[in-house]
Amino acid sequence: MGRGLPVSVFTEELFATGHDAANRAAVAAVPRGELALVNFGVHGPRNAIDKVVKGARMHP
Repeated sequence: MGRGLPVSVFTEELFATGHDAANRAAVAAVPRGELALVNFGVHGPRNAIDKVVKGARMHP
């Protein structure tokens, strides 16, 4: 976030249904501190992304 790149957070609750509005309601129903993080996304130029994830351990 310090590099100014857009970040998306994906929680388990986001995938509870196949409908966008229902997914948003499912996420909103859970307190922020209790959301189960499953992934995140970062968008930007490849060289900037490479610097952000350098050294990160990728899940097999």
